[in-house]
Amino acid sequence: MSSVSSATAPSQQAGRPPVSIVITNYNYGRYLRASIDSALAQIYPNVEVIAVDDGSTDGSREIIESYGARIVAILKANGGHGSALNAGFEASRGEIVMFLDADDELIPEAAAQVVEAWRPSVAKAQFQLEMIDERGNPIGARVPPFTGFIPNGDISDRIARFGEYPSSPSSGNAYARAALERLMPLDPATWFAAAEKPLVFLTPFFGDVVSICAPLGRYRIHEDNDSRLKGRHLEALHRRLSAVFFVPETICAVAKSKGIELDPEVLGSTSRRIKLRMASLRLDPKTHPIAGDTRAQLLLKGLRASIREPDLSLRVRASQIAWFTLMAVAPMAVVNRLAAPAR
Repeated sequence: MSSVSSATAPSQQAGRPPVSIVITNYNYGRYLRASIDSALAQIYPNVEVIAVDDGSTDGSREIIESYGARIVAILKANGGHGSALNAGFEASRGEIVMFLDADDELIPEAAAQVVEAWRPSVAKAQFQLEMIDERGNPIGARVPPFTGFIPNGDISDRIARFGEYPSSPSSGNAYARAALERLMPLDPATWFAAAEKPLVFLTPFFGDVVSICAPLGRYRIHEDNDSRLKGRHLEALHRRLSAVFFVPETICAVAKSKGIELDPEVLGSTSRRIKLRMASLRLDPKTHPIAGDTRAQLLLKGLRASIREPDLSLRVRASQIAWFTLMAVAPMAVVNRLAAPAR
């Protein structure tokens, strides 16, 4: 069961397409008010704010209800990230939809700058996020860094050929409603977590991508968020490799159901994924979740990826080749140091 309270929906205005900001929350009450306030503080005049609570038990619902008619409140039983995105999208009315994680924030100019960069052919606009710590202090980095290839225009061929493109975390994206309608609703069982992945990865097949090289939001790093799937611990690394939403075949199955043919071998052979597999195998081969992996096999895959992937500088290619080689043959004292970024 869920309850929904309504706020005034955005209206179609000449030159001002309506924007929906959908905040999804599960037990992030300590950050939730800052997230909602950041959405309400947008200088763009045609915005609706929707807050979806996915069965929180920490007082989040009281925070959402305190905003009254200023936001659309959706209070539902716990069903996972995918189900929360589905509920928020169904309630939204914007031509442009932004999904904001409840532990992240937007700057006041975010929606306005997205609309300024928008054009009719766009399926997804993405922008940088400033990384902050649990207290909101800047860490001194942006994600994505946009130091090499910056996606703009039709990048579907690149994704099909190389299995990746520089993309922002969930809160750093804005989608055309028409593109989302091609992919949603998401299967809540498959996408209980990390439900932004099919949206980030597949919307470029339905239109152009625009990249805004400016931090229009803040990406919070803390002990409880999914960014820990980048891993500092072996358990998190294994979880990332084995979870269904990280398995290339899952994305390929979703793509096929939408008429997009992708090769799971390509998606599974990016240098980033091979690094995770190599680190996991070397750190603890007995619990490594991918059967059949060997050092020699992953070394070869890693070298191929480092040579094949586009837009890498010679320095980055050389660094990756050295990393894969040392991870395959070096003693554990060296492996532990090298594996730290991958963990």
